[in-house]
Amino acid sequence: MAWLRKLLAYTLADAFKTLGRAKRDVARERSLEAALDQSSERLQAWLAAEQSSPSEQADRNEQAALLAEALATLPEAQREALVLRYCQGCSVADISKQLGRSPTAVAGLLKRGSRQLRTLLQDRE
Repeated sequence: MAWLRKLLAYTLADAFKTLGRAKRDVARERSLEAALDQSSERLQAWLAAEQSSPSEQADRNEQAALLAEALATLPEAQREALVLRYCQGCSVADISKQLGRSPTAVAGLLKRGSRQLRTLLQDRE
């Protein structure tokens, strides 16, 4: 009986640990294509007005290309934090969960990344 109780205790403890783990959950999965579409729509809305001339559209496309080039030069963690925040609209708490960092660390990544991105874009203009 003692052996069975001990076995039950270990099995229950293991079950509680399993519940607490951040395993892959199908309900949390999102389509990568849908996320990219939403991201590009947000970026397009940010850069564009409802109706614009062809020259304004060309300027917007050029700005988007410059932004993409500047983002590519940032360190990976900063780039990922900026994209999650400003392109996908995630909160700092969500970003900290996705990147496995504290909210304070994510805020620092966003601040440094924004500052560096601003400098890069000003230098290219």
